[in-house]
Amino acid sequence: MFLRFLIVPVALVIFAGLLLYAIIHNTRKLIKSHNRKGKWLNIVGLLIPIAIIATIAYGFTFGFAELRVVHADFTFKQLPKSFDGYKIVMFTDAHVGTFNRRPHLLQRDVDSINAQHADAIVFCGDIENISPNELEPFRDLLTSLKANDGVFSVLGNHDYSLYMPDATEEEKSAMLQKTKDTERSFGWHLLLNENAVIRRGNDSIFIAGEENDGNPPFPRRADAKKTMHGIHHDDFTIMLQHDPTAWRRQVLPQTTAQLTLSGHTHAGQISILGYSLTQGLYPENRGAYREGNRHLYVSSGLGGIVPFRIGMPAEIVVITLHRQE
Repeated sequence: MFLRFLIVPVALVIFAGLLLYAIIHNTRKLIKSHNRKGKWLNIVGLLIPIAIIATIAYGFTFGFAELRVVHADFTFKQLPKSFDGYKIVMFTDAHVGTFNRRPHLLQRDVDSINAQHADAIVFCGDIENISPNELEPFRDLLTSLKANDGVFSVLGNHDYSLYMPDATEEEKSAMLQKTKDTERSFGWHLLLNENAVIRRGNDSIFIAGEENDGNPPFPRRADAKKTMHGIHHDDFTIMLQHDPTAWRRQVLPQTTAQLTLSGHTHAGQISILGYSLTQGLYPENRGAYREGNRHLYVSSGLGGIVPFRIGMPAEIVVITLHRQE
């Protein structure tokens, strides 16, 4: 399973090598050519691979470094009056191990989140690439995330230490426990098929968090009944679920959550002319979706195992809740 994460970087290296060969080959032909038409063809043959290599270089540098702050507003009849205007900052798919060589980018992301002065911060999974050891260099930084009502988080598929091919099941279990303990040591409220209540006077809302619930080969560990324990049908509930495929399959039919927040897709990290690489794989790929009076928002995330983005920058999402009178 781990090898599939090497496909993209290996393919890019091979592709870049072939393009470099094409540049050298066409340069030689251009120098030797005395035919005007042949020269133009060689120039075109030279410019195309140069443009592609420049695009790849951009994706690994400026493209991956770009951050956008997205604002999303949702209106609900069930939202208690005291929570009208409640602000949540959502971030997901941090993959912090990828920032080892560019820690200033993660520092900027955390600063941008804190600058929103949110009522609550939610993290929707995939804090690591492979191992919880990746988190230690960023302990102080991730601990510095602050919101009035705290930081709430769930696990994503990468957080279960599944992508360690040489590890025993006991070692994977120990790594998973370390991930959980580390997130809690940040002061975050890690929700594992459970929920937390936030109160404003006599009013309250719930933040529920399921474990990852994806299609194979991704882990499916959600327990909707356990997650919603103590929540009544008319209580306003925000569901954190890493994998958006769970929304139609499991969240809508088995819970009463009015708003679900997910990540996982990264929106492919590449978008060309408005089309992302994962658009055909995930019906809910990025952005806001609605089914009746229930909503889903899927974020393209902060990071990625491969530090490469074109047309799909990293993002944090500022969500404002409104009460419909």
